[in-house]
Amino acid sequence: MLRLVTGPFHPTLETRLVQDLRALKSKDLLASLAIVVPSDQLRRSLKGLLVLQEKLSLLNVHILSFHQLALQLDRERRTAGGAGSVRQIDLVSDVFFEHLLRHIGQRRMPHTESLRLSQLPHGAWPALWASLRDLKDATVDSAVAVRAVEEGQFAPEDREKLKGLFTLYAAVREGSAALGVGSPDDLASLVTPFVATSPFIRSLNELWYYGSYDLTQTQLTLLESLAATLPATVYFPVDVQPAYGFARQFLERYLYPIAGTTEASPAASTERKRPDADNVPVSVEVRNAAGIDDELTLVCKQILTLVETHGYGFEEIGVVGRTLAPYQSAVTRIFDQHRIPFTSTAAVPLLREPAIKTLLHLARLKGNGLHRQAMLDVITSPWNRRLTSPLGGVTPRPDLWRSAVHTLGITRGEEEWRRLAHLGRLDSCAATGDDSSEDLLNGLAIDGPQLRLLWDCVSPLIAGVAGLPESGGYGVLTEAFCALAEDQLSIPLSASDSIETAVQSEATTDVSEALAGVFAQLRELDRLDVRITWQEWADTFEEILERTTYALTSVSQRGVQVLDAMAARGLGFRALFLVGMNEKIFPRFIHEDGFLRDSHRLVLSETLGYKIDQKLQGYGEEALLFELLQASARERLYLSYQRADAAGRPLAPSG
Repeated sequence: MLRLVTGPFHPTLETRLVQDLRALKSKDLLASLAIVVPSDQLRRSLKGLLVLQEKLSLLNVHILSFHQLALQLDRERRTAGGAGSVRQIDLVSDVFFEHLLRHIGQRRMPHTESLRLSQLPHGAWPALWASLRDLKDATVDSAVAVRAVEEGQFAPEDREKLKGLFTLYAAVREGSAALGVGSPDDLASLVTPFVATSPFIRSLNELWYYGSYDLTQTQLTLLESLAATLPATVYFPVDVQPAYGFARQFLERYLYPIAGTTEASPAASTERKRPDADNVPVSVEVRNAAGIDDELTLVCKQILTLVETHGYGFEEIGVVGRTLAPYQSAVTRIFDQHRIPFTSTAAVPLLREPAIKTLLHLARLKGNGLHRQAMLDVITSPWNRRLTSPLGGVTPRPDLWRSAVHTLGITRGEEEWRRLAHLGRLDSCAATGDDSSEDLLNGLAIDGPQLRLLWDCVSPLIAGVAGLPESGGYGVLTEAFCALAEDQLSIPLSASDSIETAVQSEATTDVSEALAGVFAQLRELDRLDVRITWQEWADTFEEILERTTYALTSVSQRGVQVLDAMAARGLGFRALFLVGMNEKIFPRFIHEDGFLRDSHRLVLSETLGYKIDQKLQGYGEEALLFELLQASARERLYLSYQRADAAGRPLAPSG
């Protein structure tokens, strides 16, 4: 049985959730309950609301994200079925699916000629996978879709292309099933049949979904199965304002049928109105700045005013942007300058770390022929084992090393680097009184001990790079590189226990943890059983590094909440700063899918009945996000935009 509670987050849903929890616990203090939320940020916020503000006990109350619920069910399913007796999948990243897609594309499958897979640029493969992922999340049946193409449901000029796309989609599904891999939505599909017999689900008195305004088809199917097993309640954010149209469409089309009700049903109406005492006007200010630094500086100064003059707590203040990508390099610096503690969902590119850049330089040495700059970056790196533990008590002078290498004209190649060994022998001659050798060494401005120390660093590096295999599988090449890196550098490369931990972690807050995830993804690619060159491996290594991030702050930190708009859904703030209110930033700029156009998605949705959204409907979600955010400010709302960037180029505010 599914019950619907609708209304705005604040105070209707929040208040109703607290009331329902109190009522449940008043009947039975040991009553077991699971609350499922869409984000980890909302999960932590809900715990704070229930425990710190409302002083409620969470005994036998489980607050889980969608993914955590699926993992719990999967653990029980595996235990109940026994090892090897039930189907299992390992969770992999989008990078794996993109490489699987390329591998399948090389087989020249029927009907795929119109996609011109052999001519696709490198950057088009992620876009192609995104289109196929939308089909997979909607659980589209490829045979049904192909039959719809043949029956003329789609435009005639798109038939061949769509036939190829659906054929490719079927091949990816078959390939991932054969390899035993999948995405979080695949995991949700896998555990759905197990819901009725799950010990965890059967131990619950009730199950509540809180804060979701949209679900994928697999998540919907799981919810339907849960509602058929035990009493379930969905606390759904919707109101009468037009901005809630995106959420209202989902509610009417998908949740009402599961609940067996209609729009006029009392169970689906807002059951608690906002009391007059809460209808305090929110103070709204619009500000502008020139550049990101100026914008964040204005925010920080106002935060200090609120804290020092008006008695606000740092934890009661939020700074939210549609995306934090433009602010990630400045937020720490500006907030630290003003001594403001903060916690954030901002993610920092892993390649920003000097140690990671050194690893990439090391991986590129074989392909670039021991290029001078890359070699110098590795041997003068503070993580070079021989630099940190020099022999003979000689203090390394990397500045002299660089000068000597440039003076000698070394550019690349083992032969050129071996000039250093020759000079080391000349140093021995100079010690015996050879004037010509002494003159040559004096021209290099480096003494004999430093020269020998330089060669002691270069020689094993050359030998290590030469020992790398020319080609092999992803696993073999990854292990070879890790062995070289551990021999040359003191950067920890300890592998994660599983791809699930490395790739699917909701809060990767440590550089070493993120790096372990990179190598876990490389090892997972070995399932494809393809032979690649070292250059191809290094390209993949760089690609994964470029797409890997780690959290700017730890989840245990406290202070001002600096969040992206998706993470801020459902949270409440005494004062809220909405930054980046510029054209094409908030609302974000949306364009149609190049492979699966909105007209194609409309046929899949309206004619074939699959839950797949049109891309341009995303503007409706943008309006909803803004409405949710501005409604989350209880007392003060500050909207800021950049009138110009740091270089003085004018920028347009959001319309």
